Amino acid sequence: MARPKKVATVEIAVPITEENAIEKMDSAIGSVAKKLPIEDMPLTTLREYMAYNTEALRLNNLYKIARYPIKPCPVELHPKERIVFGRNDQPSNPLKVYKSDSMIDFKMTLEPGKTYDLPTYIVDYLSKKGSPIWKWKTNPDGSKETFVDHYSPRFAIRTVYAR
Repeated sequence: MARPKKVATVEIAVPITEENAIEKMDSAIGSVAKKLPIEDMPLTTLREYMAYNTEALRLNNLYKIARYPIKPCPVELHPKERIVFGRNDQPSNPLKVYKSDSMIDFKMTLEPGKTYDLPTYIVDYLSKKGSPIWKWKTNPDGSKETFVDHYSPRFAIRTVYAR
């Protein structure tokens, strides 16, 4: 008796509609975590702080009063990145960095040339700072207008991957 031949099976993909997507997302969210009252929410991780702040904003908008304060996550809970900090505009002067919003409350003085373990949120914030470089653009109708071509970075941030 010969061996049965292997037959390839093909699955037909069901097109995802808006209704299917919403049902799948709701079931996934419901299965991940149950919704706790805002007073009982734990605040031990970055994700829990973000969930608390989202719920506080929702409830404050619902009640039309700032009943629940926004709590920034402590710096210790943020993921860190090791960098060497430098300044392009004033290479020898230290920089006082103060960033306070719903994500973080950070206050530190950075000296150029030194290595720091900074939260990735602050590294992204500093790397986006710069001076815009404007250029002229000629439109198809012959008129000219200005636009931002690129940004000249204000800080030199170099990531260190070695321990």
